Amino acid sequence: MRIGSCRKLVSLIFSSLLLSIIGPGAKPANLPLTRAMQSQQKYFINPARELELLKKILVFERSWRTAGGNSLILGILYQKSNPISAWVLEDWLNLQASLPQEEVSRSEVRLVFHPVDLDSPEPLEASLKELGVKLVYLAPLELSTNPGLLSTIFKACEKLKVGTFTAVPEYLEAGAAIGFVWTGEKHQIQINLEAARAQGLNFSSRFLRLATVKKGHD
Repeated sequence: MRIGSCRKLVSLIFSSLLLSIIGPGAKPANLPLTRAMQSQQKYFINPARELELLKKILVFERSWRTAGGNSLILGILYQKSNPISAWVLEDWLNLQASLPQEEVSRSEVRLVFHPVDLDSPEPLEASLKELGVKLVYLAPLELSTNPGLLSTIFKACEKLKVGTFTAVPEYLEAGAAIGFVWTGEKHQIQINLEAARAQGLNFSSRFLRLATVKKGHD
């Protein structure tokens, strides 16, 4: 699997977008559909591009700098039983293997990715706390057998003050703080401000003045 390949998945499209960051995108590639993915609308996953956008956002987000140390721990929430979820995790781990010491907000900070398998019997809150996770990325998940899974994730992240981001638009509507979406050759960002604040994210006033953000759940 190629790092940064843009995969074509199935889900809902963002209803509103903000802060367009222009750049050439990889061409989408088709993935087989699971039974739970029956919608005719589309979204795109590109971990390499999403990482670049995340690093730009971190320049304007202040809470991670107070965590101490020289590592920023990013948990990749996925399901081992879900092929698409597992493939997205693989791309993130491949990115980890190729990362040098990354510069974030003028400071040398090592970005460290840890897979967090939601199929595991270990409670999510305990896993995030043990790993010292500060941010989590939500890969595409199978929710039909566990409709309360997103609520469990967001409650744990609010309690631990762990920020969330994703490329699945419906997860932003459900309570993720940061969402990414492809429109043509552009990757765009949307912020759920209510969720971001509940999860302890602290964006600069400069960023919020520049951005049009969602102020709560629709």
